[in-house]
Amino acid sequence: MWITIVFITQIAVCILLFLWGRVQYAELIKAHPYPFQMKLLLPYSYLLIDKLNLMEKLPDFTAKVHHKLITLHGRSFAAHGSKWFLAELISASTLCLVILTLLSILAGGDSSLFGFGLLATAIIPLIMARDLDAKIRKKQQLMILELPEILSTIVLLVNAGETVNRAWIRCVEARPHKAQTPLYKELAQAVHELEMNVSFAKVMEDFSKRCALHEVSLFTSTLLLNYKRGGSDFVVALHALSLDLWQRRKSVSRTLGEEASSKLVFPMVLIFVVVMVIVAAPALLMMKQ
Repeated sequence: MWITIVFITQIAVCILLFLWGRVQYAELIKAHPYPFQMKLLLPYSYLLIDKLNLMEKLPDFTAKVHHKLITLHGRSFAAHGSKWFLAELISASTLCLVILTLLSILAGGDSSLFGFGLLATAIIPLIMARDLDAKIRKKQQLMILELPEILSTIVLLVNAGETVNRAWIRCVEARPHKAQTPLYKELAQAVHELEMNVSFAKVMEDFSKRCALHEVSLFTSTLLLNYKRGGSDFVVALHALSLDLWQRRKSVSRTLGEEASSKLVFPMVLIFVVVMVIVAAPALLMMKQ
């Protein structure tokens, strides 16, 4: 009975806070499109964040999330990104608690499900924050896999007589099918800045900051140090860097292969158990007879 009362209270509080938040943040929500999945609960979550001052009460957590979101989505996202992500955490935790409370009622008032809901409500934010690290790692691995190809193309074009700026632009134009990959998104932004007559040094500096990757910093530093000189020294420097980046790409590819192999272990064990049951079941039945 008490779980039913808790569930009704949860629903009533969520609806009241949602309506209050919708009135207060209607213009803000329209002005800034929400990039995450639980947009429906955004007014409710926004209201809780502001009324409880969660951004100020959790400075360490907010700062870590802010830094991770900059690495993952860029500085343009960071203005509202931390608050958006905190709203997503609150929405996910609330939804999980309400659903498990409802399941507890349907299970005849099983308090263990309600307790599990409370536990999941506390764990979900940690899991979602850890998921950012996995996304950042995946993004960086994809960049490392693509960067040697870009550098090799630039070396070939410079050897053929192209300027560095023009070689950079042609690298992006030659691969429209990769427009949505992490590195090529940043390359396209850099090309746009070059076409707007922003200085090459400024474009390289911004590109390196947006990528936030050691290999990209090494790449841009080599370009900035040598492109003004030109000549054979520039090509030799790029060629040496290209060899180094190809080795790093091999290392990342090897790591991804090992991870893929480890993910196959559990399905293989499961299949082995199923096969053993299928083979052993008739023998056991015959022994019982």
